[in-house]
Amino acid sequence: MIAEFKVKNFCSVRDEIVLSFIPTNDNDPDGIYTEEVAEGVRLLKMACIYGSNASGKSTLLNAFSFLCNFIVDSDNKKGDSTRVEPFRLDNQSYKEKTEFTLVFYLNREKYILNIILDSQIIYHESLKVYATSRATSLYERTYNETEGKSEIKFSTSLGLAKKDQDAIVANTIPNRAVMAAFGISNVGKTRLDLVYKMIQENTIVSLHPNIPLFSIAKKILKKDNKKAQKFILEFLKMSDFNISNIQLKTEDEPIPQEMINMIEGASIPDAKKNELLKKRTIPKEDFVFTHHTSCGDKELDEDSESTGTKRYLGLATMLYILLSSKVFCPIDELETSIHPELLSYFIRVFLANSQKQSQLVFTTHNVGLLDEDFIRRDMIWFADKDQEAVTHLRRLSSLGLHNTMSVLNAYKQNKLVNIPFVGEVFLDDELFKIDDKNE
Repeated sequence: MIAEFKVKNFCSVRDEIVLSFIPTNDNDPDGIYTEEVAEGVRLLKMACIYGSNASGKSTLLNAFSFLCNFIVDSDNKKGDSTRVEPFRLDNQSYKEKTEFTLVFYLNREKYILNIILDSQIIYHESLKVYATSRATSLYERTYNETEGKSEIKFSTSLGLAKKDQDAIVANTIPNRAVMAAFGISNVGKTRLDLVYKMIQENTIVSLHPNIPLFSIAKKILKKDNKKAQKFILEFLKMSDFNISNIQLKTEDEPIPQEMINMIEGASIPDAKKNELLKKRTIPKEDFVFTHHTSCGDKELDEDSESTGTKRYLGLATMLYILLSSKVFCPIDELETSIHPELLSYFIRVFLANSQKQSQLVFTTHNVGLLDEDFIRRDMIWFADKDQEAVTHLRRLSSLGLHNTMSVLNAYKQNKLVNIPFVGEVFLDDELFKIDDKNE
């Protein structure tokens, strides 16, 4: 599980901000809100981030996704950009380095991963583990600017043979992470395998509102996953959707003419073109929903279903993944196309049933959740921008709000975060008036 994520000088984040899953209130007798990750250590299952538009909420999720992707991405070649984006709205930050730190627990041991880089070079990278009360450095990488290459020191406690160390070093170019180099090196099994697998398999890229979540449902159900299908149907039923069955059907449909033109004009061998155009069809996968009605069961294709139904089907799939496996899942604007009662139900079901050390972090504009008693104050965060357009992140439990005071009322009174300031509703008609002569 993730304990802390720190980021500095990334997009709208200039000064270091910290998203923490370490509880500030230990009162969780039923373990609904936290999971034990080590002796005497419990971490929160969820974080909820509020903020105005352009406050930096999505940036925080993007920063986490960037780090996880970059750590295991071996596609970079020499000279390629790392694609990191520093803060650019002052005269200095764009010249400075970006830094990420991830604190997490694996097999009841604490790890700290740190990386410092710019658009071309990784200057520092390290991985530490707390097998005891003292930290052990598993590896540390520094960039030798004189020689233009990275120097890596591996701990003897890692148990990595010299030839395996040399293989990793050979694959560690200035713009590629050590973990990514490890991933493409044929080396013996060590603790690094655990860390690599956790980052590659147990973290989900930030799910933005424009990502059709039901496409994830298609991938799950395409595997003929009867257990997942049963869970999704039951969850939809409990959420008051009148859907008795979901099927994934595949049909061939003609290749669009635009695609045919693109293939025919492509600079590829004729044999390859002929192969691509041979069938003149492509498979199309669509959901078919069965609705139970007083007139019997009726089927509708996915194009006939509402946006909200398809979105909730996707969330049901994500809930199945969260409950059945160990994942860290960031979702941007969780409430998109979802009724507030269904949003609350989704969160409550996750908190009540999660036992796999999964974590959910999401951004939202649904202030109604601030008035719910099932979300702890140390789970709620506020993103805000100052006059220099710098994103800051504050935890509700650190703001000194009295336990008897309504969080929702405090939010509406602008006591927690700067809510959007809007102007007069009546505008100067010169802004939109059209000259009658030109109509």
